[in-house]
Amino acid sequence: MARVIPMFDANAAEPAAAPRAPVPGPEIQRIALLACADGPTRKSAARGLGAAGFDVVAVATAKEAQEALSRDPRPAVMVTDLAGSDEGGRALCKALRDRPQGSSTPVLALCSDQREARAAIEAGASDLVQRPFDWHVATIRAERLVRLAQAESALVAAREEIERLRQAVNEAREDRSGREHSDPLTGLPDGDGLDRALERALVTASETNHVAVALFDIEHLVVLNTRLGRSRANSVLQQVAQRLVIGLRSEEVLRTTTSGPSMTMAARLGGGVFAALLTGVSGRDEARAIVRILLDRISGRYFAMDEDVVLSASVGVALAPADGLTAEALIQKAELAACEALESGGAIRSYDQSSHRVTERSRAITRQLANALARGELAVHYQPLVMGPDSRISAAEALLRWESPELGSIPPAEFVPLAEEIGLMVPIGTWVLKTACAQVRTWIDQGLALARIAVNVSLCQLVRGDFAEVVSDCLRETAIDATLLELELSERGVLRSDPEILRQLHAIRKLGVRIAIDDFGTGNSAVVYLKQFPIDVLKIDQSFVKGLATSSEDAAITCATIAMARQLGLGVVAEGVEEQGQMDFLHRFGCSEFQGFLFSPAVPPEAFGEMLRRGTTPPLVMKRS
Repeated sequence: MARVIPMFDANAAEPAAAPRAPVPGPEIQRIALLACADGPTRKSAARGLGAAGFDVVAVATAKEAQEALSRDPRPAVMVTDLAGSDEGGRALCKALRDRPQGSSTPVLALCSDQREARAAIEAGASDLVQRPFDWHVATIRAERLVRLAQAESALVAAREEIERLRQAVNEAREDRSGREHSDPLTGLPDGDGLDRALERALVTASETNHVAVALFDIEHLVVLNTRLGRSRANSVLQQVAQRLVIGLRSEEVLRTTTSGPSMTMAARLGGGVFAALLTGVSGRDEARAIVRILLDRISGRYFAMDEDVVLSASVGVALAPADGLTAEALIQKAELAACEALESGGAIRSYDQSSHRVTERSRAITRQLANALARGELAVHYQPLVMGPDSRISAAEALLRWESPELGSIPPAEFVPLAEEIGLMVPIGTWVLKTACAQVRTWIDQGLALARIAVNVSLCQLVRGDFAEVVSDCLRETAIDATLLELELSERGVLRSDPEILRQLHAIRKLGVRIAIDDFGTGNSAVVYLKQFPIDVLKIDQSFVKGLATSSEDAAITCATIAMARQLGLGVVAEGVEEQGQMDFLHRFGCSEFQGFLFSPAVPPEAFGEMLRRGTTPPLVMKRS
C-alpha cells in the first residue's frame, strides 16, 4: 500500500509535524452529585435524576460534596439546595465554576425563594428551579446543562486541535521560508497554497497516474452565517477543515484503491469552499470513490457551541491530464463541475464539456434575477389538487414562474437554488406568500370556494427566526382564515432535527396553518421525524408516481408511504399524476388527493378562477408545455 504524504506540504518526504486525529474532549459521565440538606427533597431529587438515567451520588453537606469530588472529580452535573443558603455550598459552586474551561461542572440550584435564587446565581449556579419543585422540569434542565457541558468540552478539544494544526502549518511555513500560504481561520493552505502544490503535482500527471482536484462547496452558507452569527459559523468551518484532513489520512481512503493515492492535501479557498488534492489515482472512478468518502465525512451534524447544525455540500471533480495541465485550468474545471452539481441536485459531478455551458447560463440567470422582482417579471400560477372520480378541485398550489425578457421562461429548478445562494429567496418567498393569500381573498370576494392554498417555503425563510410572524402578518393583512393556508416544506431541505426549524413550525402550526412535506421519499430524513414535526400532509414525489407501472420498488414505496400516512392520521397527495392508470392505482391504495398534468398544469389566476367556477378541471387532458 502506498504511503500518504501528510497535508500542507505536497513535496515533503517526511513530515515535521504531521496532523493527527483530533483528541476528543474529556468524556463526561452521567453522574449527578446531589448535595441537598433537606432529606425529603434529597430523596425526591434522587428518584427524578435516577429515572432520567443519572447515577446519583447523594450527600447532605458541602463538606461531603467536596469529599465526593475528590473521589470522582468529573460529575456531569451538581444539583444542590446549598448554593443560595449555605456558605460552604456557595463556595463549592464558585470552585466548580472557576475550574478550567471545558472541565467545569454545571450547577443546578434548588431554591425556596427569590433571596436564595439571587444568592445562587451570584455564587455561580448555571440554572435554577424554585419551590414547589417539578422534578420532571428539573431533570430536563439538568439534561440540558449536561449537553451544554459536553458541547463546551468538545469545543475546547476542537480548538486545541485546530491550534495544534495551526502551529504545524506555521512551522511548515517557516521551514519553507514563508513560501506556503495558509488560511487564517482553519490553518489549511489557501488558494495560493493549493496552486503551488498543484503545479508541482501536475508534473507527475499521466494517463495512468492522474492528479485530481475536488472542490467541496458547503451549501446554504449564507443561511448558516445569518442563523449562527459569524463566530459560531466560523467554528463550524473549522470543524469541516478537521474532518476533511482526517478523512484524507484515513485508512478508508487508502483501502478505496489498489495502491492508495500517493499524495493528498486539503485547502480552503474561502467562504465555504474547501479543496482536496489527490495524486496517483488511476482515473475518474477511483477519484470519485475517494471523494464520496470525504463527502460523507464532512456532511452531517456539527456542534456550534450550544446548537446543532446539519451541513451538506456539492462537489466538483476535475482530473489531469484530461481536463487540463495547469493549476488554473484544473481548478476552474472543478469549479464548473461543482456549480453543475449544485444546480442539478447531485452531490458529486465530474467535469465535462456541458459544465461550461451550464455555468455560463447560471451567471446570466444570477445577473437578471437580482432585479426580476422589482421589474415585475415574476408571477404566481396555480395548479389544482383534485379528489374524487369527478376530479373535483379541492385545493391549489401556488407555483413561482419567471419570464425573463432576455432569457425567456426559466424553470424554478434553475433559478430558485441560485436565489437561495445569493440571499434573494427570503424577499421572493415572502412576495409569493402574500400574492397567493391576496389571490385567495380575491376568489373569496368573487364567491369562489377553495378549501386551501399551498405555498412552498424555502429553508432560508425558516432559519431567519421570524417566519411565523411573517405568516401571521400576511393572514391579518389579507383577512383570510389560517385554515385556508398550507405551507409546503421540502423533505431534503427542512425535515431534520433542527431546534430552530422545529420552533418555527410549531409557532406556525399554532396559528392554525397546515404544514405539508413535499417530495416525500427523496430525502435522507428519518421517519421518526414525522412524529416530531407538526405535519398534516405528505406529498408523494412524482418520481415514485412515474414508476408505478414499471418499478415494483416504486410501487412498494408508494403503498408503504400511503399506509404509514394513514396510520399517522396524515393526508396524502400524489404529485406528477399524468396517466389514468396511475390515478386508479393510487386511489385503490388509499391516496386522497392528486396533482399533475392529467388534470391541469399550473395556470394564471384568471384561468384558475374559471376552473373554480366550474368546480372541476377541464375535461380534456392537458399536455405538458
